Amino acid sequence: MMRAVTLNGFGGTEVLQISQLPRPVITNPREVLIRVKAAGINRADVAQRYGHYPPPKGSSELLGLEVSGVIEQVGPDVKRFKDGDKVMALLSGGGYAEYAVAHEGSVMHIPQGYSFIEAAAIPEAFLTAWQALKFHGNLQKGQTALIHAGASGVGTAASQLVEKYFEGTAVTTSSESKVAVCKKFASVNLSRTPDESGLCFAPKVKEALGEAAINVVVDCVFGGSYISENAAVLAEDGCIVVLAFLGGSKVELDFSPLFKQRAHLIFSKLRNQSAEYKEKLTTSFDQEVVPLMSARKIVAVANASYPLEQVAQAHAHLDDNKDGGKIILTLE
Repeated sequence: MMRAVTLNGFGGTEVLQISQLPRPVITNPREVLIRVKAAGINRADVAQRYGHYPPPKGSSELLGLEVSGVIEQVGPDVKRFKDGDKVMALLSGGGYAEYAVAHEGSVMHIPQGYSFIEAAAIPEAFLTAWQALKFHGNLQKGQTALIHAGASGVGTAASQLVEKYFEGTAVTTSSESKVAVCKKFASVNLSRTPDESGLCFAPKVKEALGEAAINVVVDCVFGGSYISENAAVLAEDGCIVVLAFLGGSKVELDFSPLFKQRAHLIFSKLRNQSAEYKEKLTTSFDQEVVPLMSARKIVAVANASYPLEQVAQAHAHLDDNKDGGKIILTLE
């Protein structure tokens, strides 16, 4: 048996509870069983808590999309890991528990010198950002990316990837209180406070960088004026990658600016991608970015940690939306 977080219905943090459940078992020859030491909390977990984001068919019903820990058992076809390895893993569910099963292709060794808490802040945020910038946005060396919610887990990850891996310019938007967090990782940091015209960021981007300066937009807001303002600052052949609809999913949009710039508009999800796709994404990140993390040129941003029994407080912390970086559950 193991401790795990379960839901007593859907709703606020009061539905989160600790239960005793059977340990998961390996059912695929390329899976590994991980004794979880820490698990990252994501806004997708909050959406699932409210009943808005069910796990993909065949995945664990438990919350949790990323963990760090120690491999307890490997399937017969696993080649890259052995019992006792310290790893971090991307999951489609099941992370809020003492044990989790992951496909080998979504598992990485923990960067040199990283704690379990730091490592648990990496897989979901950084692979989401890597997918948006590299796989979807096709960002090139020296180009410029606009990243909304720049102080978030994905935001701080994307900013560092732009600046340190792509050697480009990261432009963030955030609330006024979080601009200081963004300044640690990005070159240009803008408050999303609307100006007298009601626009949140487009005039500020143009003032800072000029017209048509943004090659890739990483957008988890989308609603309100965001999609139109994204279009207004986009470079020719630029790409807008939408990760979520924090500002709402219904918008009125004049498509002519996007047409003029030959823009690409991509809606991105990672959780329900195939194991083969995730392996390709994870392998490229492991080879190209993790060495920069071991050298501390790119770092995980773990803002706060809570023991598993305080999962409700941890979710309340995320709901407050006051801090930057990731919130982590610990299972030591």
